[in-house]
Amino acid sequence: MVPAMTATVHTIPAGAPFVDRLADGILDEAGGDPAAPARWTVLLPSRRACLAARDAFLRRAGGRAVLLPRLAPIGDVDEEAVALMEAALPDAGAALDLPPALPPQRRRLLLTRLVLPFVRGEEAAAAPEHAARLADALARLLDESAIEEVPLDNLDNLVPEAFAEHWQVTLDFLSIIREQWPNVLEAEGALDPWDRRTRLIHALARAWAERPPDGPVAVAGTTGSIPATAHLMRTVAGMPGGRVILPGLDTHLDDAGWRAVGDDPGHPQHGLHKVLGDLGAGRAAVRPWRGGDDGR
Repeated sequence: MVPAMTATVHTIPAGAPFVDRLADGILDEAGGDPAAPARWTVLLPSRRACLAARDAFLRRAGGRAVLLPRLAPIGDVDEEAVALMEAALPDAGAALDLPPALPPQRRRLLLTRLVLPFVRGEEAAAAPEHAARLADALARLLDESAIEEVPLDNLDNLVPEAFAEHWQVTLDFLSIIREQWPNVLEAEGALDPWDRRTRLIHALARAWAERPPDGPVAVAGTTGSIPATAHLMRTVAGMPGGRVILPGLDTHLDDAGWRAVGDDPGHPQHGLHKVLGDLGAGRAAVRPWRGGDDGR
């Protein structure tokens, strides 16, 4: 059970420059010690956000020498982002010995080969192109399944009997990723990129739950819409020195309006409403992040 939150959950207003405010708060907490920010580990949504945060620290330091926090992206799966994450978070590599991610072009080629038998009736010139497009669609389905952590085992029961005949044709095609693809991955000694990322985040959360890092840890700028990220946010929020810094939480909406946000998946604040519920934090427990005019 997630412990009650006090000031471990913060927000930076929607109109404020997020990475600048993030840097201001950590530099403020450092109290002028140029080495203190290096004790921090900051998890951000993407490699691009990490680069922006690095520039913000250098900019907000005002020319003073300062050691930067460890900045790690947790929402990207490209090779450079994963390398940056594993370099910044030694515990991530030690948490679980994972096979490498299958390179995108290799994955597309292997999926295309599996799809080709389904399009053999087409003209010889058109079949490879059509197979490649279908392979891309299967890759997207694999990614969505891994991101949302929804297994593909229950596809048989998704469609009413009235459509069973048409659905069976689709199921025969989807058997590529349900039955053949796992064997291909095993032969390649690799994982799908998003599956690897999901396993890595869960493993990191488990490792930190047992042995938190020595310095402060912040998850900043993400709403926890992906289950693995939400798991990591809960872990960080419950750690000594853990901080969750949400982007643009509406702290002015009245209570009735906020309850309505929870019932409206289309509302821009719905994700933030959900993540606060996941964290066991009421909106009243969320504090402005220090740094900037409204956080001092």
